[in-house]
Amino acid sequence: MKNQFKLRFNLKNFTLSIQAILVAAVLLIVACNPAPNGEIQGQLSPEEAKSIAKEVFLWGMHPVAIYHLRYNYTQNDLSPIKVGLNRIAWFRKPMKAMPKVATTPNATTLYGTGMFDVSKEPMVIIVPDIKDHYWSVQLFDNYARWGHMIGSQFNAPGKVQRLILGPDWNGSLPEGFAGADVVQSKSNFVGVLARVALTDNTDAELKIVNGIQDGITAMTLSQWNAAGRKLVRAEDVPGTIADYPTYPGMETVKEPGKLGGVEFLRWVGLVLNDPSFSKQTDGHKEIEAFKRFERLGLKEGVAFDPDQFTPEIVTAIEEGIEEAKNDIQALSEKGVGFNKNGWDFTSDLDYKDTDWLSRARYGLIAVLAPVPSRSHTGSLCMKDSEGRPLTGEHNYTITFDLDDMPPVTEFWEMPLYDNAGYFVDNPLDRYSLNSYMLERGQLHTADGKLIIYVQKDEPIDPNKKKNWLPAPDEGFQFAARFYGAYTPLIDGSYNIPGVVRVD
Repeated sequence: MKNQFKLRFNLKNFTLSIQAILVAAVLLIVACNPAPNGEIQGQLSPEEAKSIAKEVFLWGMHPVAIYHLRYNYTQNDLSPIKVGLNRIAWFRKPMKAMPKVATTPNATTLYGTGMFDVSKEPMVIIVPDIKDHYWSVQLFDNYARWGHMIGSQFNAPGKVQRLILGPDWNGSLPEGFAGADVVQSKSNFVGVLARVALTDNTDAELKIVNGIQDGITAMTLSQWNAAGRKLVRAEDVPGTIADYPTYPGMETVKEPGKLGGVEFLRWVGLVLNDPSFSKQTDGHKEIEAFKRFERLGLKEGVAFDPDQFTPEIVTAIEEGIEEAKNDIQALSEKGVGFNKNGWDFTSDLDYKDTDWLSRARYGLIAVLAPVPSRSHTGSLCMKDSEGRPLTGEHNYTITFDLDDMPPVTEFWEMPLYDNAGYFVDNPLDRYSLNSYMLERGQLHTADGKLIIYVQKDEPIDPNKKKNWLPAPDEGFQFAARFYGAYTPLIDGSYNIPGVVRVD
């Protein structure tokens, strides 16, 4: 009897041991396999959610900005710039304050922009022989990396054609392209940014530039073959409506960088689930970050659920993203390049794509920057010569020595923006001053000086009015451009004059 009892007792313990092992196994499986979106918040602490959300914003700000730009060009029915996929759309007139298309554009060139998908077939770029005008066609990807540049300052030999391949494409190459004409993109998404300089503000000059634009185009290889391999005016290339991931209501988002918390995460979820936005498969930092992003339900192949989090986690995500924005603001105030008289000189030479804080800063205030220095450089200025924020409450001057103007092979431009990076609406439709105006005698000079007057009220003196840059009532900034910059503009050694407050 005792033995029977002991046997039954041991069998019971054995059964309990099996149950314990099964429970432990289940817990191990759960730990190794994150729960579905609807259950993820139960595994997160607010501190972890905040930390990951901050990292998500810094990684995703610039890709999200580019996704938003492409969405407006190819999918958003409410967008005034919607033209479809796989074609260039030209601005046929100088860009103005309205509509607000992109942050920190220039006002001296007419832009052409195209959003292309080379996952299924290559694309072809055609440019005629262009003389006497600055022009460029530059390609970028979803990380704001500039993969290829052609143009007048890059020694383009007359007529140009390029065949752009996707990273995974392995079909037969068409005849007629030399090796230097074949370019492989790092991403299946290829953005095209083309420019032609407008050297004067006249109808005659505008007509000349529009004619140049008619000769610069891009299309898919099949479209090019169907056209008999002949030039097709950019606006006559058939456009297709893209079907990249979307969510209801995103058509009303004007500036994704202003989104906070879960709403911003929704855009990152779109980016991660877009197969044409090729990820950095060899980037260890990014691969490891993506594993952490999964803790917030951000994963390729999984639709992001904005309702998955508890209120406590939502608050933590909002705090993380706001902390990231504060870090970006602090970096902007500190400067990321060489500071000279209040101007922050930057170039791609000191830029690392793995520095997500810097990349996010550009995505927030200057989408697609920095541009490779062999194209052009820029210099931001947000404070006067004494370190005070620029504001329309005061008047300012910028005084150049005519013997020491910015050294460039092409042209320089001094545009002014509000603090969000948009042109300031004004009665003259004047958003910048440039070297073409100086060369044509349209700016007033005296005693070997060029004085630019920066203020919200129109000057009474006609000579001052010639050199007037209209400012807004509130804060503003500069993002000077130097096309074909010589080394003093690349390393920040050029002694650019500061912005001096005069009242």
